[in-house]
Amino acid sequence: MREGLDAPTFELPEETLENVRAFLDGQSRFRLAVWVRHEQQGVDGPLYDHHLVLAVDDEDSATEDLRALDAGLQLPALSMTESTWVDIYPLSEVEGLRSFGTVLWEQTTPGPDPLDYRFTHEPVDVPAEVLTTFAGLVRTAAPEVVRVTATRSRLWKGESEVEDSTGLIVTCDFDRMSPPGPLHVVQQAAREAGIAHSGGSLERASGPPPPHETVLYEVAEG
Repeated sequence: MREGLDAPTFELPEETLENVRAFLDGQSRFRLAVWVRHEQQGVDGPLYDHHLVLAVDDEDSATEDLRALDAGLQLPALSMTESTWVDIYPLSEVEGLRSFGTVLWEQTTPGPDPLDYRFTHEPVDVPAEVLTTFAGLVRTAAPEVVRVTATRSRLWKGESEVEDSTGLIVTCDFDRMSPPGPLHVVQQAAREAGIAHSGGSLERASGPPPPHETVLYEVAEG
């Protein structure tokens, strides 16, 4: 659970509340919805935004890919004037927010939509000549990069595909890395080499990559 949560100071419009409650009534996965304010420290003092915290069963939280649920969730827009966010946590953690947050909705009868979102991941095919070009670009521009892999991620709802994207995973020697890091450089190298992708992330080295990742570049040992 996030730190810095307290009672809300911004109330959602009634029309927005009705739309959110209607959506939640139609599904079976969320159990509770609590509205809270979140405080975080900015450069010139505290900054505030508001969060709709949604609860799933603890068993669901422990076994399901909540990233897929978060990515696929088509909740009605909360606000166009205030900074608002949606969080998903286990029910046992969200229950504690009742003491100061505003309970906007609580499940009485499960709705028909299971919100059964899931990700599948698979390797990508990249021609050898493209890999050679990419490796040369990365080696020159980002010496702190240990390995770059790519994976195709597909978001599903039941048996229907919702989204198909390819992401880069850039493994780095963090001791040699200076802010903001080499992600932008690696993504630019991928574009120049002709490797299509829709995003990327930085990671520390932690063993070999999983089988659903294609190695695009790797520093030779020794």
